[in-house]
Amino acid sequence: MDNYHYIIAGLPDLIPDLGNQQISYSDVSERIISNLSPKDRQLVKWFEYGSKPENLTPHFYYNIKKLKSRFLNEYFSFDRNIRNAQVRFLASKESFDEKKYTVGEVDTSYEEYPQLLHIFETANIFERELQLDKFKWNKISDLTMHHYFDMDVILAFLAKAKIAKRWLDMDKESGAKLFEELVNEVRGTFKGINFNSK
Repeated sequence: MDNYHYIIAGLPDLIPDLGNQQISYSDVSERIISNLSPKDRQLVKWFEYGSKPENLTPHFYYNIKKLKSRFLNEYFSFDRNIRNAQVRFLASKESFDEKKYTVGEVDTSYEEYPQLLHIFETANIFERELQLDKFKWNKISDLTMHHYFDMDVILAFLAKAKIAKRWLDMDKESGAKLFEELVNEVRGTFKGINFNSK
């Protein structure tokens, strides 16, 4: 029997005290995994594997498409689009062959592509990275719109927690704000309310 209601209801409690800045992504993910079925644990393993850039090969994307996980399929397709777009942008600036570094065809037809290019043009590296991660964050939210108690919500939580943890490691103030936003989102999901809609 799936345990999604129980896991999702407890997600805010999995986030340690933000004031002490003691957030361990590995502890959070392990506690989530311990309550998942073997089938769903495999999905988390695929997500974790794909979170390492060196594993993002054509073979990986091929296997992801065969999984029965709408979130993983769309998330990693989106991730590949971002990486390919970034390579194309850099190739246009540095004059190198983008085909050596892209994975699959470079798709420029999706509606977010112009927004991505605008982000890549940002001169300040810190601000560019923050904009890019917020762009990813918002897309993850879109992928789980109208989902409340299923595996997609749990995978989305882990994806956002990785983004927040990255910023906590680099910039504690920005990371703490992202984690606070994540906690509020999860509490809103549990109550059937989107706290961040305006």
